[in-house]
This record gives sequence, C-alpha cells and structure tokens, in this order.
Amino acid sequence: MVSMTQRAGRGEAWARWRVHMKEGGEPLCIALANTHPLREGATDQLARSEDLVAFAVRQGLCDEATRVRLAAHVNEHPRTAQAELVATHAVRSAILRLLLDPAGGAADDRALLAREFEGAQRAIAVELSDGALLLRPRRDGTWLDTVRLMSAASASALLGSPQAANVRRCADERGCGRLFVDATRNRSRRYCMSGECGNRARQAAFRARQRDARAR
Repeated sequence: MVSMTQRAGRGEAWARWRVHMKEGGEPLCIALANTHPLREGATDQLARSEDLVAFAVRQGLCDEATRVRLAAHVNEHPRTAQAELVATHAVRSAILRLLLDPAGGAADDRALLAREFEGAQRAIAVELSDGALLLRPRRDGTWLDTVRLMSAASASALLGSPQAANVRRCADERGCGRLFVDATRNRSRRYCMSGECGNRARQAAFRARQRDARAR
C-alpha cells in the first residue's frame, strides 16, 4: 500500500499515513508519538478527548465541518470519547516503543499494532480510477478513531520500510526527545527542528567557544 498513488478528493485525508510526506512533513505515526510528554515536565498534547479532534485538524485528517461534528460527538458521548482517547494512548505508546527499537520491541506492542492495522484496512477501500489506486473510507466522513487507525497504518508502513532504521531522537541537550526520520544523504541530522533545537544547540556551542577564548 505504501507505493500506491493517491490523488486529491474525499479520500485524500486517508492518504495521510504514508511514509514520505510532502514539503518536509512527517509520517503520521511520528506526529502522534511526538504528542507524548517525551521529557520530564512536558505536557501531554493528547490529554483530553478534545485534543484528539485538534490533532486530527492539525494533521489534515478532517475539514472544518467534520471538526464541528466530532467536537459535538465528544460533548454528547464523553464516555465513548474517553475510551477512544485511552485506546489512542495505548497505540501511541506502542508506536513510540517500536519506533525506538524497530528491530525488536515487545511482542505485546507488535500484536497491538497488528490488530489496529487490521482495523485500518477494514475502514479503507481501494479503488482504481483513471489508472491510479485511490484510498476511500468505507464510511461517510472522518470518525474519532481515524487518528488511532491511520497512525497504526502509518507505523506499520514505516516499520516495514528501510526508513525504520533512520528514525532518530532529537539530540537537544534539554532532552527534547522528539522523533524524526533522518532523510539526509549522510544520515547526519541530529535535531528535530533545525530552526529551534538546532539553533539553540549552535548558539550554546558558540557561547561555549567564546567562554573558552576568554579563559585562554
């Protein structure tokens, strides 16, 4: 499924799980893993059911009309929404552990990811249109479990690709911890965002060199 051609349209959001994203984006599973509080004192970006809806919007999984519908669903069915949040947390933790150890990982994590991937396959239909294979949801609209199912599909695609060996953790000295796929030619990328963690590290190194020069 990773090599399929996806085109714009109703099924475009369901193509979000692909390994390679346009314009420097990241695979959906990486984005989900990075919502975890990856360092001490960090905030869980999926602490509430409403955060699932916000995440779906940020990742382009739903439009404004769907966001309104999902937000109403969360308000009207808080227990169901909370159960989905707990299930998404479980998938997120499994994905995080498997991405950090793609050659190993716990059997329970692999089994959970396999079950969720099967659920994603049941939710997606594939059709041939004008010589291209398109992904279409089997149900109308985007549902709250789309984040969980598509993240599992994304993780399965990434872990089954050569890019799994290029998953890195940000080397920021504060312990940023964010994951990224190092797509550089010589695999030399060290920071999740060059403009943030990378700049901070370069500035710290510059200040250290100045202190050394003054000391000498």
